[in-house]
Amino acid sequence: MVSTVFLIYFLMHLGFLAWSFSFDGVASPRLWFLRLMLVGMAYDNVMLAFGPLGVGSDWYLLCNYPRFVLHAGVLPFLTLFALSAMNTCGIAMAHNRFFASCCYLFTALAWIYGMWHEVWLLQLEPREILEHSRLVSVSNIPPLATIATNILILPMAFSIWRRAGWPLFFFGSLFIFLLNGSTGFQPWGFIAGNSAEVIFICCLLITERYLIRRPEMV
Repeated sequence: MVSTVFLIYFLMHLGFLAWSFSFDGVASPRLWFLRLMLVGMAYDNVMLAFGPLGVGSDWYLLCNYPRFVLHAGVLPFLTLFALSAMNTCGIAMAHNRFFASCCYLFTALAWIYGMWHEVWLLQLEPREILEHSRLVSVSNIPPLATIATNILILPMAFSIWRRAGWPLFFFGSLFIFLLNGSTGFQPWGFIAGNSAEVIFICCLLITERYLIRRPEMV
């Protein structure tokens, strides 16, 4: 049953990916970033779906490492996605050199920390939760880079809501932040977290479609 849920998530991400290629105009760097996020989410879900079949085998252990590489290597750039979206919406803060430099510095530090903690120090062990076997990190330290990124983009997304009247980016960011924070330590938290990713990436795609269709505001 749990494997079926992850396969459904996997197919939804593939559907979102296919849909992204129907967007009007030349694909922006933001859209290619979202496509890379979708690839990572789809891969994560398909690996989780095949957990009961693969746990204990060498091939499955090897195939699980890219899950963490994609997560730690891609997600920090969400800050730059938000900065670019602010710029497109004509938000003055996005044109402030100090603020933009802080966003780039934060992205670099989050990427370095994520790659160090979630990839370089990664150790995996099998675990069975809700009668579903999977591989998890032995570390009890939460993904601090991901949490910090989620916190930072909330006010950035809120500024887009205020300036452009577009609330979806903010509500999607708030939803995944609150859901992950409230369910992360529950046995079924990994299922809720991946469902939140489906909602979140959908909000980001719709936001990007809105930004592509709307010329830069002044």
